[in-house]
Amino acid sequence: MKMIKDSIKREIVVKAPLKKIWDALTKPEHLNRWYTKNAEIEFRIGGRGYMNHGWGATSEGVFTEIDSMKRFVLQSLDGDFTTITSLEEVNNGIQVSIEYQASFIGKMNSSTKENMLFGTSQFLENLKSVYETDTDNRAQFWKVWIGIVHTTNESDSGTRVLQVKEDSAAASAGIKPEDIIVEIDGEEIGGYESFERTLNEKTDNPTVTLTIVRKSEKLQLNCLVDTYPVPY
Repeated sequence: MKMIKDSIKREIVVKAPLKKIWDALTKPEHLNRWYTKNAEIEFRIGGRGYMNHGWGATSEGVFTEIDSMKRFVLQSLDGDFTTITSLEEVNNGIQVSIEYQASFIGKMNSSTKENMLFGTSQFLENLKSVYETDTDNRAQFWKVWIGIVHTTNESDSGTRVLQVKEDSAAASAGIKPEDIIVEIDGEEIGGYESFERTLNEKTDNPTVTLTIVRKSEKLQLNCLVDTYPVPY
């Protein structure tokens, strides 16, 4: 019986020639320009692909499908996780789609899923930046944090705190699980990605003011901005 896999996807349109974008996704020297810290790619059916993404994250898999200039599939070595990359010519450029398929995606907690999609969005945006303006923005990714696990507050705006790391900046500030962060320094927070992007712009601020909702009461807490615990 074939196992049913859940999937999640992100996509972006890049104004660049199809061949350039295909090379950007399949050749190690090009992957290293916008995505990987180090890539070792044997791009053929049955060939292996190893990628060091930076920040302590690596992945490795086997190429199971290749349709030149259109689509390729990389499956994890254990077969549990599949990444499908697709390219399509559209009116204003090349649409690049990254889809993840795995039986366990549906069982992921919302924070883990949002973190995966946020990371994919960051790198796809960097692909666009590098190939449209020759600007690599990776040095600006994941520079700071406050020590929380959180997820988009589906019932309203803001992001809901799920966990607070012991001895973290958030713990020292008095943030608690189930607090909903709705503003950072007066800037409205729409959800998970909004919080991560806004906080990461505060690299010059030693502290931020978080507006939170706790049991229908709105509070303001000053919180230190800490260096992200895993360097690039």
